[in-house]
Parts: sequence; C-alpha cells; structure tokens
Amino acid sequence: MKRWLALLCAVLLLVSLAGCGEQPQPETDDTTEPVLTQTDPSSAAVTRIVTLPYTAADALNPFQTKSTMNRDICTLLYDALVRLDETFTPVPSVAADYALNGQTLTVLLRDDVRFTTGELLHPRDVVYSFQCAKESPCYAARLANFFSCNADGDDSVTFSLVEPNAQAANCLDFPIVQFGTGESEIPIGCGRYRLYHKDADLYLEAYENSSAMEEMEQQTLKLLDISTRENELQLLQIGELSAFYVDPASQKREKIFANEWDVPLLNFVYLGLNSARDHLNDAAFRRALAAAVDKPTVCASAYDAHAMAADAPFHPLWGEAPQDNVRFDPLAAPGYFDALGYTLSSNAKRTKNKQGVTLEMVVNSENAVRLNAAKLIAQQLRDCGFTVNLSVLDYDSYLIRLDSGLWDLYIGEVKLTADMDLSLFFSAEGQANYGIDSAGAGAQAWREWRAGTVNTSTFEQVFLQDQPFVPLCFRSGVLYCAKELQIEGEVNENDLYANLYTWSYQ
Repeated sequence: MKRWLALLCAVLLLVSLAGCGEQPQPETDDTTEPVLTQTDPSSAAVTRIVTLPYTAADALNPFQTKSTMNRDICTLLYDALVRLDETFTPVPSVAADYALNGQTLTVLLRDDVRFTTGELLHPRDVVYSFQCAKESPCYAARLANFFSCNADGDDSVTFSLVEPNAQAANCLDFPIVQFGTGESEIPIGCGRYRLYHKDADLYLEAYENSSAMEEMEQQTLKLLDISTRENELQLLQIGELSAFYVDPASQKREKIFANEWDVPLLNFVYLGLNSARDHLNDAAFRRALAAAVDKPTVCASAYDAHAMAADAPFHPLWGEAPQDNVRFDPLAAPGYFDALGYTLSSNAKRTKNKQGVTLEMVVNSENAVRLNAAKLIAQQLRDCGFTVNLSVLDYDSYLIRLDSGLWDLYIGEVKLTADMDLSLFFSAEGQANYGIDSAGAGAQAWREWRAGTVNTSTFEQVFLQDQPFVPLCFRSGVLYCAKELQIEGEVNENDLYANLYTWSYQ
C-alpha cells in the first residue's frame, strides 16, 4: 500500500510541475493609452536574454525619437506597410499588395493585423499614421512627394503623389500606430513585440498576434538604458549588451572581441564636378577624370573597408541596380586623357594646347574621413599629371566657396531616401546641385527614370556618358555582436533587427 501511495504522490507532483511551466501572458488594455504590462522576465529566461541598447534620454515614440538606437527599437514595436530587405526592395508587411498607377499608389491591407490591444487594424489607422509621419522629422524627407492618403473602402488606402515616382512604394516603411495614439509616450503599435516593464527595467516580448511569437528563439528581450554609460562597446565585452551599432564616420571604431556585421547604408559619397569650369565643361574630360579615381582604394583606406564602391548613383546592393555597377578603370585613364589632347610634358605634367591644367578641390575640414578621401583622390589625379590644389575649409567657408562657383572639384555626402531620389543633384533647388547642369542629359534622363518612362539601365548609360558628378561609394555601419551570439541572415539599415528571430546564445 505504501508503494502505491508513493507512486500516486509522484504522479501528482509531475502534473503540478507541468502546470507551472506555462508562460504567463501580459495583460492587455482596450484603451488608447500606451500598454506597459507587468510580467516577470525570469519566467521566460530559460536561456540568456538578448539585451539591446536604448536611451531613456530620448523618446520611444517613432515620430518623435531622434537617436538611431531608439529608432531601431521602434522597428520592433511598430510594423509598416512594407519592410525594406537587404537589397532595399519593399516587401509587403501590413500591406497585402500595392499597385502604382500614374501618381496614385493604392495599398491593399491585410485583414488579420491586430494592435497589441487586440483590436484589428483599419484603413483610418494607416491614414492617421501617414499624417503623423508626414509631420515627423524622421519620415518627412521620404514622404515629401506624397500629397495625401485616404481610406479606400474597408480594406485599402490610396496615396496621391505630387510628381510621378516609379519607386514610391519604397517610401511606405513609416510606422503604423493605432488611431489617436501618435502623441502618446508609447503609441499603440502592431509590431513584432510589445513593451513591458519589471521594476526599473524595460523588456520586449513577442505577443500572441505576432509572427515573432513562433519564430523567436527567445521571446523576451531586455532593453538597457545606456544614456549615462560612457563606453558602450565595453558593455558588450563584459556581457551587459548583446549588440551595439556604430557609424564609423561619426564614432570611433574600435577593435574589440566581438563579431562584426557590415550594415549597408544609403549614405552616398561622391566627387562633385563644376561643369561650368574649363576642361570640366567637356563630358569626355569628366568621364576620363571619373575613370582615374581608384574607388576600391578610397573605400579600403579612407573608409577602412566599410564602404562599397559604386559607379552609378545607386547602391550596388539595390535590387534594380545593374549587376555590372562598377566600371572604373584607373589604369586606362592616362590613355583617355592622351586621346583628348592632354599630353604629358617633360616634367610629367599634363598640358592642353601648351597650357598647364590646375584643378581646385575643396573639402570640409571637420569630417576627417572625407578629408582623407579627398587627399587620396587629389594624389590619384596628380599621378595622372594634373596639378591639384586642395583647399581644406571649415564647414561655413566650405559652403560659401561652393556657392561662389570658384572651384573645380569637391567631396560631398548625402543621405538618399529608399526610392533613390536624386533630386538633390538634378533639381535646381537641390542641396547637392553645385556645378550640375539641371538641363543636361543626365538630369533629363533622371526625370524620365523617376517618372517610369525609361528603365534603370537606360538612365545609368546616359548618366555615365554625361558624368555630371562622380559616384565614389556608399558607406556602411558596423553592428557589433557578442561572440557567443549565433546570428543568421543579413542586417540592413532600415530594419537593423530584421533577423532577430535567429539570434540565440550558444
């Protein structure tokens, strides 16, 4: 009898333990206020928790945040109509499909998207989110060509464009929040995760209506406030952080014991050409000069290999970019100049009609990386036989010189939007229009490409013949990850944690 009683007690104990293994779900609230639910992260922390950085000194409202790291966290809290993949190609997310017809972009919405309150997403939520994004410094630039957004029945919305734009769908990656919550500290979203707190700490948890609920190795993530911490990379090395993103152009890159992932950016570095000046007013000379620039050396040396050389003004990884994107040929450049009548004199200097050729290059002294790039390019042109004077100026003096037109070459950088908008260069009001003929062949081809009347390859061919400026490279950021962290897939600027569902500690 005692043996039977002991066996019965053991069975009851096993049943009791199995019941304790169920994961508690955070409570939800049907109000329109931010939902910060209380839960115990230790109940989900069977293994080591992935910890991501954020700053409490900045907002976690996607329309108000100013810091890159908080913006990256917001991509986990708030879904978008489309997500841009590693080739900067739009992939439907909240959208089920989309279609562009002239200056009208119609988006069909999925019928199964729910906010963290449990309520279904409706077209009015998208219209409201568009209005919030339009007024936000984070998204205003990419939505500048969008005139309006209106609900179109119960399952779609229609965007009206100011001007034709064949790549307009690339700009639909603004965050979707529930109607009326955009001004809240934490708007209600429909992203992969929701925010909750335990004591003074913040956590993210995949919720039941999210695809991440099934995909995530670890469904609970911790957020670490680093606003008062001095050495973020040290936090990574001692195990307090799982990952940390660095832009090498603005923050010193360090060699640490960690894995590194290059993050392709749409930061476009180029050599400006003043087509109103002698020699540079000839497209053939501009093409020869472009060929003389050794772009891989510039990427490897000035940018410490965290850049991708480009011959056209499109990112080489972009899905629509021709695969033979880079066609520079520094070894052939001297022959091009010879054919144009720029002959080498006895002192190894090039002359045209017995006149020496001097080029004035200006660069901003306050950007050390671009200054190094300018020095390299100036030397490469000197090796071709030209006299190159490098004017290193503070930022205000640099802009004044560019406005004056008294220069031949300059090094610049712009941040392109995901629709590869080049109006910065080809519009007369564009911030990078210095020295470019807005009525030239390259500018006209871009307007036709933008309207969708010529394809990308045709535009690129015209651009390379006209050579209004010289593309150099697209910069990359660096995502440092803990050595013990297993990561698969690619990372990208627009969705830094796109592959988070693969992350797990060994």
